[in-house]
Amino acid sequence: MEIRRLPENLINQIAAGEVVERPSSALKELIENSIDAKSTQINIVIEDGGKNLISVSDNGIGIEKDYVPLSVERHATSKLPNNDLIKIDYLGFRGEALPSIAAVSELNIQTKSINSDEAWSLDVLAGNVKEIYPSSRQSGTIISVKKLFFATPARLKFLKSSQVESGYCHQMILKQALANPKVGYKFQSNGRELLNINPEISSDDFFLSRITNIMGQSFTEESIKINNSKHIKEEKFAKIHGLVGLPTMNKSNHNQQHLFINSRYIQDRNLSGAIRAAYRDTLPKGRFPLFCLFIDVPPEFIDVNVHPGKTEVRFQDNALIRSLLVGSISRELNVSFSQTTGDLSKEAINRFETHTSKNSQNYVSENQSFFNNSDLSPSIKPTKSNNEENVLSPNDQQDHFPLGVALAQFNKNFIISRNSNGIVIVDQHAAHERLVLEKMKFARINKSIEKQILLLPEVINLEPIPLALIIENIGLLSEIGFVIEHFGAGMVIVREVPIIIGHADIKQIIIDLGDDLSSAGLPSSYLAKIDLILGNIACHRSVRSGRVLNETEMNNLLREMERTPNSGQCNHGRPTSISLSLKDIEKLFNRT
Repeated sequence: MEIRRLPENLINQIAAGEVVERPSSALKELIENSIDAKSTQINIVIEDGGKNLISVSDNGIGIEKDYVPLSVERHATSKLPNNDLIKIDYLGFRGEALPSIAAVSELNIQTKSINSDEAWSLDVLAGNVKEIYPSSRQSGTIISVKKLFFATPARLKFLKSSQVESGYCHQMILKQALANPKVGYKFQSNGRELLNINPEISSDDFFLSRITNIMGQSFTEESIKINNSKHIKEEKFAKIHGLVGLPTMNKSNHNQQHLFINSRYIQDRNLSGAIRAAYRDTLPKGRFPLFCLFIDVPPEFIDVNVHPGKTEVRFQDNALIRSLLVGSISRELNVSFSQTTGDLSKEAINRFETHTSKNSQNYVSENQSFFNNSDLSPSIKPTKSNNEENVLSPNDQQDHFPLGVALAQFNKNFIISRNSNGIVIVDQHAAHERLVLEKMKFARINKSIEKQILLLPEVINLEPIPLALIIENIGLLSEIGFVIEHFGAGMVIVREVPIIIGHADIKQIIIDLGDDLSSAGLPSSYLAKIDLILGNIACHRSVRSGRVLNETEMNNLLREMERTPNSGQCNHGRPTSISLSLKDIEKLFNRT
C-alpha cells in the first residue's frame, strides 16, 4: 500500500477537528488571544449559535503588518519567545488556533498595532490565504469567523441546535470572565445583548466583585472564603483562593463548578473528585457543591500541553495540589459547620407568601388539616432540684449562642429557638443523627470505640445478597465496634456492639444495613465505606421523630450542634436547621 504525504489543507482540517470541536471552542481560542494581547475590553457577536458568525473584537496591542499573514500559519506564535515549553506564561502557545479555524471557515482579520499608524486586513477562505490589504480599524484586533465548518460538513452535521450552541458560548464567556476580572465583556447573540460586564478596576477585591456579578450576590454572601497556600520548593508556593458553597447550597449538575489554574479554566475529574471528597458525607446523593476556585502555581510546576483544548493540566506533584484543595476546603467547612444557606429561609418565606396571597376562606380550608394534625403544645419545662445549676433565661442566653435557646418543641420533631437575629427551627432527628455520626467517626479515628459484650448474642436471619455483603465486610464492621460471625446457613451472630449505640435494636440495624448495601452498593473509597456504614448506624441511634424533649434536652442538643463538625446537615445531606431573621419575619407581615 502506497504511503504518501497528505496535502496541507487536509492536514489543517484534521488539526482543526482536534482544536475546534464546536463554535464555543473556536470562540474560546479567539478570546484567549485577545487576553494574551493585553485587552481590557472584548466584544463578542455570534449568529446562529456561532455556526454562521463569530466575531471577537478587542482593544489589545494588535498585530504588526509583517506578522499578519504569519498569524494564520500553523505553529507560528508570539507566545514562546524563548522556545520554552516548560515555562508558559500565556493562555495560547501552540500557534494552532487561528490556522485551524481558518481551515474550516471564512476568516477575516482586521488589526492595528500600537506601534503603527496603519491598520491591515487579511482574508482566509478554507485555508487559502489571500493578499493583505488596508483596513479602517482604529485600535486592537477584530476577527470574524463565518460559515464555521462549511469545509468539513461532517463536523457541522454533528453540532447541536443553534440555541444549545449559543448556550455553550455563553457559558464559556462567563468562565473567561471569572478568570480575568480586569477585562470587560460584551456578548450579543442574533442581535440580542446577553452580557455586558464592566472591567473590575475600582474594587479592592476584583475577583470577589466579578464572582458576585456572575454567580450572584446570594452565592458570595453565603459561601465560605478560601485562602491558603502550600510550599513547593525554595521560595515558591501553590496558592488557592476563591469561594465554596455551604453543603446545603448544592445543585443537580456541575454548571456552577468553576476551577482555574493560573487563570486557565480546567476540567479535571481528579481535582473535581478531590473537592467533592472534601464535602464527604455532607451532600445529598446525586447533588454537587458550588464553587469558584483559583489555584496559582509556578508555570514550571505544571504541563498545560496535554490536551488539544488546553482544558487539562498535569502537575509535577498531583498529591500536593489535591492535599491543598481537600485540606483548605475541609478546614473552612469545619469552621462553618453549623451554618446553612439562606435559600432555605427564603423558600419558607415564599411558601408563606404564596398562602397569604390567597383569599381568607381558601387559606383556612386548605390549611385546616395541617393545624389539626400538628402538636402545638408548649415546650415541657424541666424539673429542677435545688442543687442544680441555675439556667439563664432566654433573654440572657440568646446573644451568646448561634442557634439560640429553646422556646418550644413543635409537632414532637422540631425545636424552635431564639437567638439575637431571630428564630431558628431545628429538625431534632436530623440534627442528632449527625451528632451521633460525628461521635462515632471521632472515636474510630482515635481508635477509642468502646465495645460491650451482649449477654445474649443476637442471631439474625438475612436474605442471600445482604448476608453475603455483611460477611464480606465483617472486617469493616469490626473496626467500628461490631463483632459478627457467620452462623450457619442464612444467618450471622452478633456478639459485641459499640457502647455508643446504647439500647438500639441490634437486629434491625444489621438487617437495614444489609438492605442498604445490597440496593446502593459500597463506594470504592475505604473511608467512604466506613462513613456509609456509620451513617446507617447513627440513623438508628439518633433521637427519633415524635419523641418529646424537655427544655434542658433541647438546649443540650443545640449546644452540641454548635461544637460538632458538619452539624448543618444530617447524614444524608439534608439541612438540620433553618434560620428566620427578624427582617424575614417582618417581611411576612408586610412591615418592611
